[in-house]
Amino acid sequence: MIVTASLTYRTIDPIADAALVVANHHDACVASFGSDCSYEGAGRYLTWLGGKVEEFPEGCVLAMLGDACVGQMELEVPWGLNTGYVNLYYVMPRFRRLGFGRRMHRYAEQYFRNWEADRIELHVSPTNGPAMDFYLSLGYRRVGGDRGARLIKLAKTVGGNAE
Repeated sequence: MIVTASLTYRTIDPIADAALVVANHHDACVASFGSDCSYEGAGRYLTWLGGKVEEFPEGCVLAMLGDACVGQMELEVPWGLNTGYVNLYYVMPRFRRLGFGRRMHRYAEQYFRNWEADRIELHVSPTNGPAMDFYLSLGYRRVGGDRGARLIKLAKTVGGNAE
């Protein structure tokens, strides 16, 4: 499949989008850790997400292709810092490996540039091979997390090369 249609992005509504974002977050947890044993529950997640949406509305978005949700991102640049952080980067299973993740990343980089961040950081589970490969293909490099670590910290300069 060749991707030609444009993605649009809209701020997550933690109430109206609750079922969708909880399902996406849960699926991301399972993909990361192989089970949902680390999942903190819908209520706790939605409370946390509500605060993030309020603070970073353009960073907590659903990527849409028409009426279909392609993915979800939760991005932030904490006040006074020049490093942006990716809390969640999720592409719906049926849209994976079709170029949508890279297009979503362009949105993320523009978001971070708009907030004058010059570095992006995220954590990824070393057991989530597809996600690790995806981030490395975008130029992220490992900057933290020892062998056997539950999560590995990756970083990249905004709009540039890896650290």
